[in-house]
This record gives sequence, C-alpha cells and structure tokens, in this order.
Amino acid sequence: MNVTQQPRIEIDDEDRVAAALASLQQARHSDLRLECVATGERFDIEHFAIAGNGERITLDLTAEGLPRERFDAGVRLHASLGVEALLFSGISVHAFLIENEPAELVIAKPERVHVSNKRESTRIRLARGMRALVQLQAYEDRNPVDARLMDLSLGGCGIEIELQAGMLLSAGQDVFALFIEFPNGTRASLPATVRHVQLAERNGHAYVGFAFARRSDVSRNGVVQWLREMEREIAFRAGQGNTHLMQPSQLFLGGPESRVSIRLNRQEHQPPTNSTPMVASLRRVAHVLGDTAIALRQERTPPIERLYESADTLCRLLAENRSEFLYALCCLPEQPPLIQHCIAVAGRLADLVQAEDILARNQRDITVAALVHDLGNVLAAGAHTASSDPLITDPSSPAASHVDLLTALGPAASWAAGGARRAIVERLNTPADQLPEAPASVAVDLLARAAYIADMVDVMSRGIGDREPKAPLQIFRELYHACNEDDRRWLERYMKRHGMYPIGSLVHYSSGFLAWVLRLGEDGYPSRIRVVRDVGGQRRLNQILDRADFGQVGTIERAGLPQRFGVTPY
Repeated sequence: MNVTQQPRIEIDDEDRVAAALASLQQARHSDLRLECVATGERFDIEHFAIAGNGERITLDLTAEGLPRERFDAGVRLHASLGVEALLFSGISVHAFLIENEPAELVIAKPERVHVSNKRESTRIRLARGMRALVQLQAYEDRNPVDARLMDLSLGGCGIEIELQAGMLLSAGQDVFALFIEFPNGTRASLPATVRHVQLAERNGHAYVGFAFARRSDVSRNGVVQWLREMEREIAFRAGQGNTHLMQPSQLFLGGPESRVSIRLNRQEHQPPTNSTPMVASLRRVAHVLGDTAIALRQERTPPIERLYESADTLCRLLAENRSEFLYALCCLPEQPPLIQHCIAVAGRLADLVQAEDILARNQRDITVAALVHDLGNVLAAGAHTASSDPLITDPSSPAASHVDLLTALGPAASWAAGGARRAIVERLNTPADQLPEAPASVAVDLLARAAYIADMVDVMSRGIGDREPKAPLQIFRELYHACNEDDRRWLERYMKRHGMYPIGSLVHYSSGFLAWVLRLGEDGYPSRIRVVRDVGGQRRLNQILDRADFGQVGTIERAGLPQRFGVTPY
C-alpha cells in the first residue's frame, strides 16, 4: 500500500535551526511532540528549555513504564509554527532522567530542520469535548473494533483503542478498513497502514498511529474538509474571534444520543475506584506488561529492567500484607485478560513458592518468568486469532508459543533466571511429548509443578475457549483427581494457603447476599468480606463486614461465579 509522503524543505544551517527552536520557545502554541527514532512512538511535550547557549535542550515528558535506554538511538521533534510544520532531526540524546517527576530527556541541539506546509503534514488534535468514533477492522473476516479518534492530518490519524486489540497490531500492517464517524453522522472509510503502536496515557489502552494510503481527490478533499471543520470547532470552543459570527462545526453536532456518543461511552469506561493502594501499584505493573507486549509485537527489545522492578513490586506488596495483595490481584478488570492472568499467576506463585526453601531463595527470578509466561502468544497471534481470544494458554493443551518469546528475552542473566524460564515459560507452553528427555533438576521440577498448579487454577477460574469458568471448590476437586502424586502435593499446599473460599473469590450467603472474600481466618474460612449485592432485591451494596457481623448475612451456601452475576472485585 502506498503511503502519502509530503514534500519538505531541508535546512541544515546552524543559525537558522537555532532560530526555529527559539521561535518555538516564544510561541504560545507549538504542538511540540517527541518521536522515538527506534520505535516510532510519539510523546506530547508540555514544557522544554534551551540551555548551554543553545547546545542542550531539556524536555519534560510522561514516561511511566519506559526503560532508560528507550531513546538511545536518537529522537526527532515535531512542531507547528504558524502555517508551517517543522521536523527537527539529527538529534542525539545526552540523558534520560526517569527518576525525575516529570521525567526529563536531555538532548543535543538538532542538526537540521525540515519545513513543510502545515495543512499538508500537521495533525490536529481533538480538543476536550470533541469526540469522533473510529471503527478499526484489521482483517476482512473480523468485526470492527471501536476506538476513539485522537488526532487527524491529511496524511494519517491517531486513535486510542483498547490494549487487547492494539497490542496485536504491527508497524507496517495494512488494515482491511478504518472507518471514521463524527457525531452528526458523517462517516467515511479510509485505507490505512499502521505506523506505530505505543501505550496510551489512559490505563488499559494503546495509541496507534496510521498513515493513509494514496487515494482519490474526492477522499482527499473530504479529509481536508474535516480538518477545516475541526479547526473551526477548536476556535469556537476556545472563544476565539467574534462569538456572534463564529458557529460551531456541524461535524460535532449530535448530542449524547448520537451513535458516536453511545458507542464511545461504552468504549471509554473508567476503571473502578481503588479499594486499596495496592491496586495502583499493580496497575503500574500492568503498564509495564502492556509495554512489553507491544515491544514484542513490534520486534523491539522488551524492558527487562522494568520487568524485574515489577517483580520486586509484587514481592514487596506480598510481604507487606498478603491478604490485601491477593485481593488486589483480582482488581484489574480494565486490563486485557492476558495481562490480568500473567499478574495473577505471578503473584500467587510468588506466594506459593515460599513453602519451599530451594525456590523461595529465587522468588524474584520466578516472579519475572511468571509475569511473561504467556506473552509469547502476542507474537504468535495473527489473522487466525479471534478478536475474542484472551490469548491465555490452556495448560492442558499447550501450543509451544514460547520459543520466540525466549529468543526475544535474550540470554538469562543467571542460573536461577534460566531455570525459572525453563520451568515456567518453557514447560507451561510445551506439549508433554515435546519436552526434553533429559530429567530436569530438582529445583526446576519443583518449580514447574508449582507453576502448573498456579496457572491451571487461574485458567479454570476464567474459562478458556468453550470451557465454562469454575468455582474454586470445583477446580480443586477436578485437579485433585487429574493430577499425579507429585503435582497433588503442590495442589494440597495451594489449597492449604488459599482455603476453600480464596481471597478474591465470590461467595453466596444464605440470606441472599453476594460478597467478595477479603481475608481468611486461621481456620481457612472467610474472616472479612465485602457485601456487594442483594440477589433477591437486586440491590447493589458496598459494605465491609468482619466475622463478628456475619450474622447479618447468614452462612455461606456456596461459591458464586462472578461472570454469572456480572460483578468484579474493586
């Protein structure tokens, strides 16, 4: 697919480049963005400073989850100035200070600037309150996925889409169709190619940049008209000019009952309010896993250092308060199922291996391996992967999706890290008849069995493919009868640590109330619960009860399935 390329004038005169930078610093609005040369990712720059007699520039940017080496290959700067679009290139990076708040990127002065007509190349970002729907159809035999239009130019657009769909797109991929629809019903399909994929600022979402293919004058003129209308709407909302004469754009007239508003309201759901500070920490871990999944899909080096920091976070939270940690593992509903699963397995396995000294010493490496154990499925996904596929490997029928993942992770930094990868990443994803014939070491064998139990319990609780999700007691019974003697020992340890009604599970009380288990007593039964629904009256509740107050809800009748009642922990 041919992608539109706009003509630019290149200027490499040192004084003129410096003058262009100085003009940006003086301008009220320059729409400055940073582009990572290695990955194509773009970041908004709210503030920058020129220092060292113009030899050094400091940029403030949001960099949560980014590795320190992300910009080592260099950067570019995009900006607009009046009717001109500017692209600064030939920029080396001095330092990336991720420990600062906000993070600071220190760069050298650019060697050159490219100037082009603003109308041809500058994107226009939708202001607050301006909404447009994008429906992305990656393959011909798939239903479109809803997304939000973030910016538009004559050459392409940027969208915000749920991470589950965004992390499966690859740079250079031609999508089957990209539909843009405005609130007044104006709608068009534009052939497009993925340019770059990165995490969005909104949790659980990805930002995807597209380039439009060369197209007819009719469709080109349509985009030009949209850009004019967007500029009109932005000016109207900003109160520029004579407000008696300036009218809002017709594109954005539709109200809350328009199809665009209804679909975007559904897509732009907000995560539930945190019930514990640990959830915020786990969302940062999810952010790193999302960045890792995108890096793998785009054939970039995964952020190994940040993965180890995430493992440290899980181990620290577990040590601080085990009950709150286990409950927080269940409170990430806005994340893709794959990332929810990887975090849940990593957290519960970190807890389980404490029962075995030979494994407890290597808890950190074990947790890292568990965090990434199913991310190879992102690499293996393609046109054959259903949009509803959660990408979680069923341990009872593994599909060897780990090979490319292990290659992408690179050599293990230690014997312990290598053993953890063999036991968790390799053995959980390799069919039994394809496992190495040589016996594993005692530690690897123990860890593989522990990981199998932690993984299988989570998979069975979610339900994969055409399998229905199961309640904890049913899972324990089925696994107990299916396991061999060695696996059964780990299952018994797991059951002893988690009880028949594990923390984070839903229970149905005799008086008709549903409650989440928050804490277990020494007897292994719930000692603290969060009552969330009166099934008989269909009332939604939020009341925390300790064991002394359980008389208000009666006795436990059975475990409940969250999927059946449409509830999630929070």
